[in-house]
Amino acid sequence: MEIQKFKKIGKSKYKITLNNSELILYEDIILKNNLLIKKKIGIEDVNKYLNENKYYEVYYTALSYINHKMRCEEELRNYLLEKNFDKEQIEKVIEKLVSQNIINDDQYVNAYINDKIYLTNDGPEKIKNSLLNYKIDETTINKYLLQIDENIWKEKISKIIEKRLKTNTSSSNLFVYKTFNYLINIGYTKDLINEILSNINCSIKNNIEKDYKKAFNKYKSKYNNGELKYKIINYLYRKQYSREEIDEIINNEQ
Repeated sequence: MEIQKFKKIGKSKYKITLNNSELILYEDIILKNNLLIKKKIGIEDVNKYLNENKYYEVYYTALSYINHKMRCEEELRNYLLEKNFDKEQIEKVIEKLVSQNIINDDQYVNAYINDKIYLTNDGPEKIKNSLLNYKIDETTINKYLLQIDENIWKEKISKIIEKRLKTNTSSSNLFVYKTFNYLINIGYTKDLINEILSNINCSIKNNIEKDYKKAFNKYKSKYNNGELKYKIINYLYRKQYSREEIDEIINNEQ
């Protein structure tokens, strides 16, 4: 078969016109096999080029995916498998990209952690679990997490608590309980959470005053003296105020 002309049809592809057919090949194959110089090729050559073409299709699909965002090995592998590429070709491509330092899980972990710190409220445990889902070595994850100053996590916890305090309408006990669970769920450790919560004034005096008045107005027309006091105390208990908070407001209002 005689090569008659080349026509570029994409960033890395050419259509080769033969005397009796056409081939679409990646530029790498053309250069590797000196097709710009050769004038004739056999059927064995065509089969060889088409087989090589499969590898470069995986390679350039991977590059396109990586160009949009940094990826780790497992993320790229899953993407290529979803495209139904051959597993052996995928592993060859990943091996090449790793050797070219285009895929680098160490760099990925470092960038991922920093993005999560500055763009989300995620804590270290949630970040770690997300990375483990990508089958990244735990030692690598721990190495970069340990480089983060503990004060950064404390500051993030403090900001979350302060934001929640601004819209809180619960008792201090309920606020602490809900906030603690929220912070656990987004990946912060118990010790750090307790340390910051214990340093923040969570008494929320205005809330108990409002709830006391609400209970008083609700029961004052139905009950008197000791019975009224009993009903108010039970109401405040149901709101999860502490005994100390309830005693203080009852004494102040009498």
